[in-house]
Amino acid sequence: MADTVLVYGHRVRQARTIRSSPIKPLAEMLGLTPSAWTALERSAGTRMPVLRVRALALRLRFPQEFFTSPPAGLPVHRGSLLLRAKKSIKIAEVDALTAFAEMVQELWQVLSQHATHPPLRLPKNLLAGTTPEDAAALTRLALDLEEGEPIPHVTHAVERAGVPIVVADIGMPDAKHDAFSVWTGDFHDEPLIVARPVNSWERTRWSIAHELGHLVMHHGALPEAAEDEANRFANAFLFPPLALEMEWPATATLATLMPLKRRWQMSLSSLIMHGRHNQLLDEARATGLFKQLSARRDSVTHVTWRVQEPAWDELEPERPRLLAVMTERGMDERPSAELFSALTGGWSKDLMQEVVDGQRPAPVKAEAKRGLASEPVSNVVDFRRRA
Repeated sequence: MADTVLVYGHRVRQARTIRSSPIKPLAEMLGLTPSAWTALERSAGTRMPVLRVRALALRLRFPQEFFTSPPAGLPVHRGSLLLRAKKSIKIAEVDALTAFAEMVQELWQVLSQHATHPPLRLPKNLLAGTTPEDAAALTRLALDLEEGEPIPHVTHAVERAGVPIVVADIGMPDAKHDAFSVWTGDFHDEPLIVARPVNSWERTRWSIAHELGHLVMHHGALPEAAEDEANRFANAFLFPPLALEMEWPATATLATLMPLKRRWQMSLSSLIMHGRHNQLLDEARATGLFKQLSARRDSVTHVTWRVQEPAWDELEPERPRLLAVMTERGMDERPSAELFSALTGGWSKDLMQEVVDGQRPAPVKAEAKRGLASEPVSNVVDFRRRA
């Protein structure tokens, strides 16, 4: 038994699915049948020769200790992922995103042992029949956002409400899957939003608002109209309908909608959909505006406005910072792939680097930039709820 170690089946599954590796070649490499491999992944623990563990680690690009460390968090069921156009994504891709969510959940739990985080402040137990617009209004109230005013930074507002957000390039296959959300934890009471990095600031803000809508309205089985509801929530959360009606131009054209785009930091496409739903545009006019977006092109990139809207480069895309701040406040260290890997039992450093790269660095004083001591981590950000 000296040449064997205890391997945790769920760790094997996590590594395989997040690398999108088929079972058959892995089983053949270790001299197992596919059914024996499946039994391995389902086992609470199986003793395996060290040489096999080493080969598995090399093939899946994980450290050996990952497979011999017990999982710290609870498994996330693939069916609990709130994912746009879910029917069009392959099961293997959903499994990879599920494993990534489990990785972030483990990191969140460990960091929470070292640093406090904002309490969760999302509306709970919405009454049956609550519209997405009403849900958005309740969420703005819960997040202490000024009524009738644009949200300066959607990502930070959501993080201050106790929702961790990760931006990472983790293989969401196309534009339909800019982000996903999920409830994790012992009682499915710990939310998480994961978004992939895009260079469109308005798309980033809208995706975060869309996923926030899922978390608020769809804490359970997804209704058939879930995506439409999350779309309406996102538009109403970013631009409340009453303010929309007050500020809507007398004649809606792409030119007259641009000031609203800049003020409320929403895409023209979202404004058109928002106006149509609130009966400020009829169907024919909305269709005409969408056709104009598809016909016009950027004078430099020559990409259509439907793909890349004007003013796309006027602002930097939002990035989260909660995990980075918790690391600095609780551990007095800067976030790094090495640190995050060590904290979570050996999750691969390249995956953790994605998490680190997606975090907005916490601010430092001028002297820190010259190589001196940084500002005290306790002063990095104030998460206290405004009075």
